[in-house]
Amino acid sequence: MTDIISTVSTAVTLALRLKDISKNIENAEFKNILADLSLELSEVKLKLADLLSENAELKEKIHTITSATGTLCPSCNNRTYKLISSEPDPVFGDLGANSRLYKCSSCNFSETVMSQ
Repeated sequence: MTDIISTVSTAVTLALRLKDISKNIENAEFKNILADLSLELSEVKLKLADLLSENAELKEKIHTITSATGTLCPSCNNRTYKLISSEPDPVFGDLGANSRLYKCSSCNFSETVMSQ
């Protein structure tokens, strides 16, 4: 992708050189077309930089989601479902049952599960 930015930068540089050379030429149509080309190339360069930034952000999101170590969330299926707390169950705690609170950091789904 950086090769594309380099190529567009080179094209902008060439267009600017042509603009400098065109000062010796009196053809107004040529100068107008050259100015339009310079503007278009500059817009392409800006849009490409935005796309590269968005691409980097999306890659980071994908990496974050795929490298998560939690269990699958029953609501959003991301691996961001983690144990928050564990305490004796209020009803069955005397029998060894625990009440565990799980919460997903992606979608904020939470539930309490009784376990032994």
